[in-house]
Amino acid sequence: MSAERPREGFDLSPRTGPYLDLIGPVFTRTVGGSTVVGLRVDDKHLNARGRVHGAVLCGLADIALGRNVAAAAGSAELPVTVSLQVQFVTAAEAGDWLESSAVVRRVGRRVAFVDGAVHAGDRLVATATAVFAMTG
Repeated sequence: MSAERPREGFDLSPRTGPYLDLIGPVFTRTVGGSTVVGLRVDDKHLNARGRVHGAVLCGLADIALGRNVAAAAGSAELPVTVSLQVQFVTAAEAGDWLESSAVVRRVGRRVAFVDGAVHAGDRLVATATAVFAMTG
């Protein structure tokens, strides 16, 4: 299965790193001022039961939530995950296109609060809530 096929409207993420290189390629698009992070599920994302591993869903949520907090806070702030709670709703499988989105609830001087979701098409796969420390 090839992970190279993004959904229309998504571009290869300009930001990368060792973890994103490991699970990627990761794609992004902007919707109404928010960054949505996308990933095509490949065999390397699956657990022993043939479903997307929970760690992949957590990572994708953390990326989307953190990027949206950073954008809401401004370029001088670097959010660091303090707490990430993920609730798994249903399974995703090889070939699915995953999209992780976020809604920033509050950005303060020291902490930020954000909620998010991971979808596979119309299916809600996971929800997430996070707290980020704001470092500058």
